[in-house]
Amino acid sequence: MATVTAATRAKREVAASARKQVEALGVEIRQDYPLANLTTIKVGGTADYFAAVTDTHKLLRLVRWARAHDLPYLILGGGSNVLVSDRGVRGLVIQNRCKAVQVQDAPCCDYPADTRPYLFAESGALMAGAARTAINAGLTGLEWAVSVPGSVGGAVVNNAGAHGGEVKDCLWDVLLLDERGDIQVYGVEELAYAYRRSSLKQGRVIDASFGPVLLSANFRLERGEPEKIRSTAQAFLSHRRETQPVEPSLGSTFVNPEDDFAGRLVEEAGLKGFRLGGVEVSRTHANFLINPGGVGAATAAEVVAMIEHIQAVVAGHSGVQLEPEIQKIGEW
Repeated sequence: MATVTAATRAKREVAASARKQVEALGVEIRQDYPLANLTTIKVGGTADYFAAVTDTHKLLRLVRWARAHDLPYLILGGGSNVLVSDRGVRGLVIQNRCKAVQVQDAPCCDYPADTRPYLFAESGALMAGAARTAINAGLTGLEWAVSVPGSVGGAVVNNAGAHGGEVKDCLWDVLLLDERGDIQVYGVEELAYAYRRSSLKQGRVIDASFGPVLLSANFRLERGEPEKIRSTAQAFLSHRRETQPVEPSLGSTFVNPEDDFAGRLVEEAGLKGFRLGGVEVSRTHANFLINPGGVGAATAAEVVAMIEHIQAVVAGHSGVQLEPEIQKIGEW
């Protein structure tokens, strides 16, 4: 008879506990759940446990339940700019589908007493969708984000940007569940923003842990001319369609060096269209790695090998060491 390991027994015990306690919260937990299809590049292994939540209260209760059971967790948003390991994620992956977005006046008396409106967005909302809500309300400040993939949470953590704009330009504050289990408000000035960085951003490799959870964000915007706002946003969308690949991709792979563009350096090094296994440097934009075959056609190991190959070739050609913009997720 096969030996049952301690890890297997622990997994079964957590699963049994999950069925009784978590389902009472209205949340379904699944075991050995494939994650590839939840990422924009369609690559990666499985999560020991997986749950999707659409309600912030359920997200809070699930995270607190995981902490109480010493089960590390990882929050997954839109799945862009992340690479899930072929070995998957040990612990609980929570897909954040909390997507409420609303234009409102100052949320409370602590906010400046002027007439500028705010856009409230839960962290699981798509950043592009939140931007469209602002645009449709005649608000300016987020037009650049209408072409940005991924969730509000990911955009806030990574200080996402495009077309000369970035999150820090109009973010006012965020709501966060901290490591102690307290819900705290942090102003934009407390988040130490820099180019594609913030104090909320972890290292290049993220694994399941017991870290803070971003719940929502308030963006402070301006009223503008609706037709001009829509025209600007449409121009950004058109530019994206013309210059970025439609195939499954990581999004921008490398951070742009100061006063230069990563895509230009990769193309200049002769790597546009280069293929390694199932991964290819996009012929549309050289700073995008694509997986034309979709789920099952490429591996995370091939993506990493491609990134390292590009770094070596570009460094040899131009002397520039490209820094990956993506984060690796799971067990490496």
